[in-house]
Amino acid sequence: QVVRHAAFVVRTERQQNRTIDAPAKRGEIRDRNNRVLAFSVDVDTIYAVPSDIADPAQAARALCRALDGCTPADRAELEEKLGRKSQFAYVQRFVSQAAYERVKALDLEGIGFMKESRRFYPNKELGSQVLGYVGTDNVGLGGLEAAYNKTILGHPGTVLVQSDARRRAFSRIERSPTSGATLELTIDEYLQHIVERELEAGVKAHKAEGGTAVVMDPATGEILAMASYPTFNPNLFSSSRPEQRKNRAVTDLYEPGSTFKLVTASAAIEEGVISPNDPVDVSEGLIRFKGRVVHDD
Repeated sequence: QVVRHAAFVVRTERQQNRTIDAPAKRGEIRDRNNRVLAFSVDVDTIYAVPSDIADPAQAARALCRALDGCTPADRAELEEKLGRKSQFAYVQRFVSQAAYERVKALDLEGIGFMKESRRFYPNKELGSQVLGYVGTDNVGLGGLEAAYNKTILGHPGTVLVQSDARRRAFSRIERSPTSGATLELTIDEYLQHIVERELEAGVKAHKAEGGTAVVMDPATGEILAMASYPTFNPNLFSSSRPEQRKNRAVTDLYEPGSTFKLVTASAAIEEGVISPNDPVDVSEGLIRFKGRVVHDD
Protein backbone atom coordinates (compact mmCIF):
# COMPACT_ATOMS: atom_id res chain seq x y z
CA GLN A 1 0.00 0.00 0.00
CA VAL A 2 2.95 2.36 0.60
CA VAL A 3 6.25 1.18 -0.93
CA ARG A 4 6.27 1.21 -4.77
CA HIS A 5 2.48 1.19 -4.73
CA ALA A 6 1.94 1.90 -8.44
CA ALA A 7 4.44 -0.76 -9.59
CA PHE A 8 2.92 -3.46 -7.39
CA VAL A 9 -0.62 -2.57 -8.51
CA VAL A 10 0.44 -3.08 -12.14
CA ARG A 11 2.13 -6.40 -11.28
CA THR A 12 -0.91 -7.55 -9.31
CA GLU A 13 -3.27 -6.79 -12.18
CA ARG A 14 -0.99 -8.61 -14.61
CA GLN A 15 -0.80 -11.69 -12.37
CA GLN A 16 -4.42 -11.81 -11.23
CA ASN A 17 -6.23 -10.76 -14.42
CA ARG A 18 -5.85 -12.91 -17.49
CA THR A 19 -7.66 -12.40 -20.79
CA ILE A 20 -8.03 -15.42 -23.07
CA ASP A 21 -9.37 -15.24 -26.61
CA ALA A 22 -12.39 -17.46 -27.26
CA PRO A 23 -12.30 -18.33 -30.97
CA ALA A 24 -15.57 -18.37 -32.88
CA LYS A 25 -16.92 -21.53 -34.47
CA ARG A 26 -16.74 -21.44 -38.26
CA GLY A 27 -20.00 -21.76 -40.13
CA GLU A 28 -20.84 -24.99 -41.91
CA ILE A 29 -20.47 -25.61 -45.64
CA ARG A 30 -23.36 -27.56 -47.18
CA ASP A 31 -24.25 -28.84 -50.62
CA ARG A 32 -27.37 -27.83 -52.59
CA ASN A 33 -29.45 -30.44 -50.75
CA ASN A 34 -28.35 -29.27 -47.28
CA ARG A 35 -25.88 -32.12 -46.75
CA VAL A 36 -22.93 -31.10 -44.56
CA LEU A 37 -19.56 -30.97 -46.32
CA ALA A 38 -17.57 -29.18 -43.59
CA PHE A 39 -18.23 -28.33 -39.94
CA SER A 40 -16.33 -27.42 -36.77
CA VAL A 41 -15.99 -29.34 -33.50
CA ASP A 42 -14.72 -28.24 -30.08
CA VAL A 43 -11.39 -29.81 -29.15
CA ASP A 44 -9.26 -29.42 -26.00
CA THR A 45 -6.05 -27.42 -26.13
CA ILE A 46 -3.45 -27.34 -23.36
CA TYR A 47 -1.62 -24.10 -22.59
CA ALA A 48 0.88 -22.89 -20.00
CA VAL A 49 1.66 -19.73 -18.07
CA PRO A 50 5.48 -20.13 -18.03
CA SER A 51 5.98 -17.42 -15.41
CA ASP A 52 4.09 -19.63 -12.93
CA ILE A 53 6.22 -22.75 -13.52
CA ALA A 54 9.07 -23.14 -11.04
CA ASP A 55 10.84 -26.09 -12.71
CA PRO A 56 10.40 -26.09 -16.52
CA ALA A 57 12.47 -29.27 -16.99
CA GLN A 58 10.42 -31.30 -14.54
CA ALA A 59 7.14 -29.95 -15.94
CA ALA A 60 8.22 -30.74 -19.52
CA ARG A 61 9.12 -34.33 -18.55
CA ALA A 62 5.78 -34.90 -16.85
CA LEU A 63 3.82 -33.36 -19.73
CA CYS A 64 5.70 -35.30 -22.38
CA ARG A 65 4.87 -38.60 -20.68
CA ALA A 66 1.17 -37.67 -20.67
CA LEU A 67 0.87 -36.26 -24.20
CA ASP A 68 0.38 -38.27 -27.37
CA GLY A 69 3.43 -38.76 -29.60
CA CYS A 70 5.80 -36.56 -27.61
CA THR A 71 9.38 -37.17 -28.82
CA PRO A 72 12.63 -36.16 -27.06
CA ALA A 73 12.88 -33.25 -29.51
CA ASP A 74 9.32 -32.19 -28.60
CA ARG A 75 10.19 -32.37 -24.90
CA ALA A 76 13.27 -30.16 -25.40
CA GLU A 77 11.20 -27.60 -27.31
CA LEU A 78 8.51 -27.69 -24.62
CA GLU A 79 11.10 -27.18 -21.87
CA GLU A 80 12.46 -24.16 -23.73
CA LYS A 81 8.96 -22.62 -24.03
CA LEU A 82 8.16 -23.23 -20.36
CA GLY A 83 11.39 -21.49 -19.35
CA ARG A 84 10.65 -18.20 -21.11
CA LYS A 85 8.74 -16.69 -18.16
CA SER A 86 6.08 -15.30 -20.48
CA GLN A 87 2.35 -15.15 -19.72
CA PHE A 88 1.15 -17.62 -22.34
CA ALA A 89 2.44 -20.55 -24.42
CA TYR A 90 0.78 -23.48 -26.15
CA VAL A 91 1.70 -26.90 -24.78
CA GLN A 92 -0.24 -28.89 -27.38
CA ARG A 93 -3.24 -27.97 -29.48
CA PHE A 94 -6.17 -30.23 -30.40
CA VAL A 95 -5.29 -33.05 -27.99
CA SER A 96 -7.16 -36.33 -27.64
CA GLN A 97 -9.58 -36.88 -24.77
CA ALA A 98 -7.18 -39.44 -23.24
CA ALA A 99 -4.25 -37.00 -23.31
CA TYR A 100 -6.44 -34.28 -21.82
CA GLU A 101 -7.41 -36.55 -18.91
CA ARG A 102 -3.79 -37.59 -18.26
CA VAL A 103 -2.49 -34.02 -18.20
CA LYS A 104 -5.39 -32.84 -16.05
CA ALA A 105 -4.61 -35.59 -13.53
CA LEU A 106 -1.05 -34.22 -13.15
CA ASP A 107 -2.51 -31.03 -11.60
CA LEU A 108 0.57 -29.01 -12.58
CA GLU A 109 0.96 -25.40 -11.52
CA GLY A 110 0.78 -23.03 -14.50
CA ILE A 111 -0.93 -25.51 -16.85
CA GLY A 112 -4.42 -24.70 -18.14
CA PHE A 113 -7.01 -25.95 -20.62
CA MET A 114 -9.20 -24.24 -23.21
CA LYS A 115 -11.59 -25.22 -25.97
CA GLU A 116 -10.64 -24.53 -29.57
CA SER A 117 -12.55 -25.07 -32.76
CA ARG A 118 -11.20 -27.57 -35.29
CA ARG A 119 -12.45 -28.06 -38.84
CA PHE A 120 -13.71 -31.49 -39.87
CA TYR A 121 -14.54 -32.80 -43.33
CA PRO A 122 -16.79 -35.89 -42.99
CA ASN A 123 -16.39 -37.01 -46.61
CA LYS A 124 -12.59 -36.74 -46.55
CA GLU A 125 -11.38 -36.24 -50.16
CA LEU A 126 -14.80 -35.37 -51.59
CA GLY A 127 -14.70 -31.88 -53.11
CA SER A 128 -11.47 -31.14 -51.28
CA GLN A 129 -10.03 -28.63 -53.77
CA VAL A 130 -13.36 -26.78 -53.94
CA LEU A 131 -13.83 -26.67 -50.17
CA GLY A 132 -10.18 -25.95 -49.32
CA TYR A 133 -8.83 -26.39 -45.79
CA VAL A 134 -8.35 -24.55 -42.49
CA GLY A 135 -5.11 -24.05 -40.53
CA THR A 136 -4.56 -24.52 -36.81
CA ASP A 137 -5.47 -20.86 -36.19
CA ASN A 138 -8.99 -21.41 -37.59
CA VAL A 139 -8.26 -19.41 -40.77
CA GLY A 140 -9.14 -20.68 -44.25
CA LEU A 141 -6.05 -21.41 -46.32
CA GLY A 142 -7.50 -22.65 -49.59
CA GLY A 143 -10.63 -23.02 -51.71
CA LEU A 144 -13.94 -21.64 -50.48
CA GLU A 145 -12.65 -21.74 -46.89
CA ALA A 146 -10.22 -18.97 -47.86
CA ALA A 147 -12.41 -17.13 -50.39
CA TYR A 148 -15.29 -16.78 -47.91
CA ASN A 149 -13.18 -16.77 -44.75
CA LYS A 150 -14.63 -13.52 -43.36
CA THR A 151 -18.18 -14.81 -43.84
CA ILE A 152 -17.58 -18.26 -42.37
CA LEU A 153 -15.15 -17.23 -39.60
CA GLY A 154 -17.53 -15.46 -37.22
CA HIS A 155 -16.42 -13.10 -34.44
CA PRO A 156 -14.20 -14.27 -31.55
CA GLY A 157 -15.06 -13.65 -27.93
CA THR A 158 -12.96 -13.07 -24.82
CA VAL A 159 -12.74 -14.62 -21.37
CA LEU A 160 -11.47 -12.54 -18.42
CA VAL A 161 -10.27 -14.78 -15.57
CA GLN A 162 -9.40 -13.30 -12.17
CA SER A 163 -7.38 -15.41 -9.77
CA ASP A 164 -6.01 -15.09 -6.25
CA ALA A 165 -2.39 -15.27 -5.11
CA ARG A 166 -2.42 -19.08 -5.36
CA ARG A 167 -3.68 -18.85 -8.97
CA ARG A 168 -7.13 -20.14 -8.02
CA ALA A 169 -9.80 -18.59 -10.23
CA PHE A 170 -12.54 -16.75 -8.35
CA SER A 171 -14.14 -14.79 -11.19
CA ARG A 172 -14.81 -15.48 -14.86
CA ILE A 173 -16.36 -12.94 -17.23
CA GLU A 174 -17.14 -14.08 -20.77
CA ARG A 175 -18.05 -12.32 -23.99
CA SER A 176 -19.31 -15.20 -26.06
CA PRO A 177 -18.08 -15.63 -29.64
CA THR A 178 -20.49 -15.41 -32.58
CA SER A 179 -20.55 -18.34 -35.00
CA GLY A 180 -19.93 -17.75 -38.68
CA ALA A 181 -22.52 -17.95 -41.44
CA THR A 182 -23.41 -21.21 -43.20
CA LEU A 183 -22.32 -21.41 -46.83
CA GLU A 184 -24.63 -23.30 -49.20
CA LEU A 185 -23.09 -24.42 -52.50
CA THR A 186 -24.55 -25.34 -55.88
CA ILE A 187 -22.49 -28.54 -55.64
CA ASP A 188 -24.44 -31.82 -55.44
CA GLU A 189 -22.68 -34.26 -53.11
CA TYR A 190 -23.85 -37.35 -55.03
CA LEU A 191 -22.84 -35.99 -58.44
CA GLN A 192 -19.51 -34.85 -56.98
CA HIS A 193 -18.85 -38.41 -55.78
CA ILE A 194 -19.62 -39.91 -59.22
CA VAL A 195 -17.50 -37.36 -61.07
CA GLU A 196 -14.50 -37.85 -58.77
CA ARG A 197 -14.77 -41.64 -59.05
CA GLU A 198 -14.92 -41.62 -62.87
CA LEU A 199 -12.23 -38.95 -63.18
CA GLU A 200 -9.81 -40.99 -61.08
CA ALA A 201 -10.56 -44.09 -63.18
CA GLY A 202 -9.97 -42.16 -66.40
CA VAL A 203 -6.68 -40.63 -65.26
CA LYS A 204 -5.35 -44.01 -64.14
CA ALA A 205 -6.56 -45.80 -67.31
CA HIS A 206 -4.73 -43.32 -69.56
CA LYS A 207 -1.70 -42.94 -67.24
CA ALA A 208 -2.21 -39.17 -67.16
CA GLU A 209 -0.52 -36.78 -64.73
CA GLY A 210 -3.88 -35.39 -63.68
CA GLY A 211 -7.36 -34.47 -64.79
CA THR A 212 -10.27 -32.10 -64.33
CA ALA A 213 -14.02 -32.47 -64.73
CA VAL A 214 -16.79 -29.89 -64.33
CA VAL A 215 -20.54 -30.56 -64.42
CA MET A 216 -22.67 -27.46 -65.05
CA ASP A 217 -26.39 -26.85 -65.38
CA PRO A 218 -26.49 -25.10 -68.79
CA ALA A 219 -29.80 -23.40 -68.01
CA THR A 220 -28.52 -21.59 -64.89
CA GLY A 221 -24.72 -21.82 -65.00
CA GLU A 222 -24.71 -23.51 -61.58
CA ILE A 223 -21.72 -25.76 -60.95
CA LEU A 224 -23.09 -29.14 -59.88
CA ALA A 225 -19.70 -30.86 -59.54
CA MET A 226 -16.09 -29.78 -59.89
CA ALA A 227 -13.31 -32.31 -59.50
CA SER A 228 -9.53 -32.44 -59.87
CA TYR A 229 -7.18 -35.41 -59.64
CA PRO A 230 -4.83 -36.08 -57.86
CA THR A 231 -6.67 -35.05 -54.71
CA PHE A 232 -6.07 -34.84 -50.92
CA ASN A 233 -7.76 -35.20 -47.54
CA PRO A 234 -8.30 -31.71 -46.03
CA ASN A 235 -8.43 -33.26 -42.54
CA LEU A 236 -4.73 -34.10 -43.07
CA PHE A 237 -3.76 -31.23 -45.39
CA SER A 238 -0.24 -30.85 -43.93
CA SER A 239 0.74 -34.23 -45.39
CA SER A 240 -0.41 -33.35 -48.91
CA ARG A 241 1.52 -31.87 -51.85
CA PRO A 242 0.72 -28.52 -53.58
CA GLU A 243 -0.33 -30.25 -56.81
CA GLN A 244 -2.89 -32.28 -54.85
CA ARG A 245 -4.42 -29.16 -53.28
CA LYS A 246 -4.69 -27.23 -56.56
CA ASN A 247 -8.14 -26.80 -58.09
CA ARG A 248 -7.11 -27.22 -61.73
CA ALA A 249 -10.55 -26.23 -63.00
CA VAL A 250 -10.09 -22.62 -61.86
CA THR A 251 -6.29 -22.19 -61.68
CA ASP A 252 -4.89 -23.85 -64.84
CA LEU A 253 -4.83 -22.10 -68.23
CA TYR A 254 -5.77 -24.06 -71.32
CA GLU A 255 -6.64 -23.44 -74.97
CA PRO A 256 -10.40 -23.86 -75.48
CA GLY A 257 -9.88 -25.09 -79.06
CA SER A 258 -12.92 -26.25 -81.02
CA THR A 259 -15.25 -25.88 -78.04
CA PHE A 260 -15.02 -22.11 -78.60
CA LYS A 261 -16.67 -22.49 -82.03
CA LEU A 262 -19.95 -22.58 -80.11
CA VAL A 263 -19.40 -18.95 -79.08
CA THR A 264 -18.71 -17.83 -82.65
CA ALA A 265 -21.70 -19.74 -84.06
CA SER A 266 -24.03 -18.46 -81.32
CA ALA A 267 -22.98 -14.84 -81.95
CA ALA A 268 -23.48 -15.22 -85.72
CA ILE A 269 -26.97 -16.69 -85.27
CA GLU A 270 -27.95 -14.06 -82.69
CA GLU A 271 -26.89 -11.23 -85.02
CA GLY A 272 -28.78 -12.79 -87.93
CA VAL A 273 -25.64 -13.24 -90.03
CA ILE A 274 -26.40 -16.94 -90.58
CA SER A 275 -29.18 -19.38 -89.82
CA PRO A 276 -28.77 -22.80 -88.16
CA ASN A 277 -29.13 -24.48 -91.58
CA ASP A 278 -26.48 -22.46 -93.46
CA PRO A 279 -23.41 -24.45 -94.55
CA VAL A 280 -20.00 -23.09 -93.49
CA ASP A 281 -16.99 -23.41 -95.76
CA VAL A 282 -14.03 -24.58 -93.65
CA SER A 283 -11.64 -24.69 -96.65
CA GLU A 284 -10.91 -28.40 -96.38
CA GLY A 285 -9.31 -27.87 -92.98
CA LEU A 286 -6.70 -25.33 -94.12
CA ILE A 287 -6.31 -21.65 -94.88
CA ARG A 288 -3.82 -19.81 -97.10
CA PHE A 289 -2.51 -16.61 -95.58
CA LYS A 290 0.16 -14.47 -97.30
CA GLY A 291 1.67 -17.39 -99.09
CA ARG A 292 1.55 -19.74 -96.07
CA VAL A 293 -0.75 -22.70 -95.58
CA VAL A 294 -2.09 -23.10 -92.02
CA HIS A 295 -3.68 -26.46 -91.17
CA ASP A 296 -6.34 -26.71 -88.47
CA ASP A 297 -4.46 -29.48 -86.64
